[in-house]
Amino acid sequence: MVESVEYDEFKEKLPEFMGKVQFGDEAQVIIMKHGEPVAKLISYYNPPRGGVRIGVAEGKFIVPDDFDTMMSDEIAEMFGVK
Repeated sequence: MVESVEYDEFKEKLPEFMGKVQFGDEAQVIIMKHGEPVAKLISYYNPPRGGVRIGVAEGKFIVPDDFDTMMSDEIAEMFGVK
């Protein structure tokens, strides 16, 4: 995401813009002077986007209805509970 801001506002709210870039709210901030871009503030470290992909194995296998309780007796025996 990119945000553009006029220089005067940028000066007033520098900590806010630093936080946005540092913590990932904005990928970069374009600093404008009289409507013309003059500088770009970007994060020094940009972690790769993508993160956790949910649902990529959907339909690839079947989860039994008793998945959360299956083999509970065997597991209890392994830990000496039963």
